[in-house]
Amino acid sequence: MRIILSFSVLLFTVFTVQAQQGEISGRVFNEQREPLANVSIYVLTAKVGALLKTGATDGQGRYIIKNVPPGEFLVQASSVGYETMKSLPIMVMEQSVVVDDLILTVQSRTIDEVTVEGQVPLVQQRDGKLVLNVENSTLAAGNNALEVVQRAPGVSVDKDENLQLMGQQGVNVTIDGRQTYMSGEQLTAFLKATNGDQIKSVEVSTIRSAKEDAEGTVGTINIVLKKNKLEGFNGSFLASAAHGKHARGNSSLNLNYRKNNTTIFGTYGFTRNKRQFDLGMERVIPSDGADRVFDQDAYLIETNKTHNYRIGVEQKTSEKNTMLLQFSGDNDEEISDNTSLTNIGPRIGVVDSVLDASSKSVTPFNRYSVNFNNELQLDTLGSKLVLDLDWSAFRNNSNINYTYRTSDPAGNLLYDSELERSRMPVDIDIYVAKLDFEKMWRKGGKLETGLKYSNVRSDNDLQFEHFVDNQWQDYAGRPNHFVYTEQIAAAYADYSRGFGQWSMKLGLRTEYTFSDGNSITLEKRVKRDYLDWFPSANVSYTLNENNILSLSYARKIGRPNYRHLNPFEYYIDKFTFMRGNPYVNPQYTNGFTLNYTLYKMFNFTLGTDLTKDAMVESLGQDSVTGQAWITRENLANTVTSYLNINAPVRIGKFWTMNNNLTTIYMHFKGPIAGEYANLGSTFFQGRSTNNFRLNKAFSAELSVNYNSAFLYNVYRIHARWGTDVGVNYNFKNERSSLKLAGTDIFRTQQNNVSTDFGQFNSIIRQYNDNQTIRLTYTYKFGNLKQQIRKRDTESEEASRAR
Repeated sequence: MRIILSFSVLLFTVFTVQAQQGEISGRVFNEQREPLANVSIYVLTAKVGALLKTGATDGQGRYIIKNVPPGEFLVQASSVGYETMKSLPIMVMEQSVVVDDLILTVQSRTIDEVTVEGQVPLVQQRDGKLVLNVENSTLAAGNNALEVVQRAPGVSVDKDENLQLMGQQGVNVTIDGRQTYMSGEQLTAFLKATNGDQIKSVEVSTIRSAKEDAEGTVGTINIVLKKNKLEGFNGSFLASAAHGKHARGNSSLNLNYRKNNTTIFGTYGFTRNKRQFDLGMERVIPSDGADRVFDQDAYLIETNKTHNYRIGVEQKTSEKNTMLLQFSGDNDEEISDNTSLTNIGPRIGVVDSVLDASSKSVTPFNRYSVNFNNELQLDTLGSKLVLDLDWSAFRNNSNINYTYRTSDPAGNLLYDSELERSRMPVDIDIYVAKLDFEKMWRKGGKLETGLKYSNVRSDNDLQFEHFVDNQWQDYAGRPNHFVYTEQIAAAYADYSRGFGQWSMKLGLRTEYTFSDGNSITLEKRVKRDYLDWFPSANVSYTLNENNILSLSYARKIGRPNYRHLNPFEYYIDKFTFMRGNPYVNPQYTNGFTLNYTLYKMFNFTLGTDLTKDAMVESLGQDSVTGQAWITRENLANTVTSYLNINAPVRIGKFWTMNNNLTTIYMHFKGPIAGEYANLGSTFFQGRSTNNFRLNKAFSAELSVNYNSAFLYNVYRIHARWGTDVGVNYNFKNERSSLKLAGTDIFRTQQNNVSTDFGQFNSIIRQYNDNQTIRLTYTYKFGNLKQQIRKRDTESEEASRAR
């Protein structure tokens, strides 16, 4: 209630200030005193030249900029083929100000090359989404996609490197608006294998329309890949080298050829990433006799070699029709060497046995995807018909060898070494077909409707053996063959329209799901089919272009990970494993979001997500064997409320800052691990990214982030913070740049977790080798000049003004 009251006071204060705002008007002519239409008008602050508002001239060369706050400003007029013109400083109070006529002169020479001095803001608010622009970021250069995405507003990762949004799991991750159909470890592996230099921006949204998939109980993270729109042949080359505890590096090549109505593009990247993960864990298992304490120190060295590539062609077959065909893939080989030493005894410091465990694994991960897209423009208003066909395949074959040596404190073996090995091929095939129709009306209103069908098949065949009597034998109870198929047929309709200062969007989506989880080894089969309805609504009120308020509602679904449904045990070591549960049901969330945008710059989002039958990570342990495990169950109702503030700030002419602050309250209510929990926790996440443009050649970035401690389920996540710095130098040829960046320079991004709930008592300390220094060189070649077609000049200027 305090948060809502503060938010209401802020809105009242802002709306009251509007009465003190003024208006700027004027006209723009050419040298012959003829009025110029569609000239872009920019209102800039007089002292630092920061952009405040935009507009465009009408057919008589007139412009009117309303709701300008008190202060001193400049008016700038810009149009293709003319020199840019600025007015003298003007003072705006509570009255209208008429600016002297601006006369644009024709440029004296042909424009061979246009240099754009303005920079796209690091974070923008667009269409209800917060957009992180990383295309030219110093700190993002040379990183993988997971490292880039977690810098987006409201995004974080948990101890297992799973993505979270507003502190919650259940994020729907898409690429260019297309589903990845991955979660958990598969999604993490895929993002690590994807070169971050291919990313243009990351879009974050907690609201949903009926057109979008209902999957994702929290919201959606959409990764937008770079697209080259320049004519002729051009491309870029990147080489990056870094060092943490071990050396790592990557390189990439991007090629693009565009001629008339045909565009051919291709990218290739290679990454070699070697990282060390340090883990310390203390775990107490109570028993009727003395307690058993496991004090473990472990480290994992993980080496990845990744090839990723994409090739495609876009063909404009007519003025109204465009086809796109592209193929992409990733080939990753992960080699892991895990070593741990566990002291076992009745209490810390007292040891009666020592477990020396090691595991070595080789895991090839391959992904292939083919996409066909055809877009047909139906009229000049923007109505269109879009067909999307996708096929994706994931091939994973993990081979792990385990060695366990149990000795007394003096190092004498208590019994023979234990040898085990496993092999688990995972084949996933995904087929998707989607047809979208958009109809625009002249008097306003937009109808979006469409159909979608997806078919997913996941085949997991775990083979597990141990070395007994000098030969390898099946380990009874551990091998398992599990096949999961899922089909979803969906239909939706969205209608949106504006009514003066009001606008609304109403939608309804229906999804029919059929799933079949078949454990061939255990002869267990769980079939489900269900029909769900997902309404959504958004109402927006525009007091003026500087103050926009919107309220949204959407019903969402979170389906269990394919792997979590598999009813067998994934062993991490001899005493720790994860157990699948084929009876986990989807969870449903009702999400409410209130959004306020001030001056097209500051964004405030207040939201609440109510989830029933939440899929919860539940704990189990055996006091006799000392084993502990994790499984997923539908146990609880959860309530998560959050307030996210994104505030860009400009300090002087060279320093721009973006601050993203999130306060989150999470409440968990339900049975877990044999106890009943009724727990709530408030925590804070913040990130401040600072850009310093020292001159045309030199720039620098500084990023500081902080996550306070909080309670998630029965886990207490400890506080952590980090600092990243980077500098960038652009060479005089404007084709080459050199970036030097350091991440987590104080080595404070540690993921520490503890549990003290019922009979569960543990402390986990881990560090994922985040402290690195990286040097990245980029070179652009070929044609880098944007050609401007005369027939498009008017529409381009108008769109720039908007």
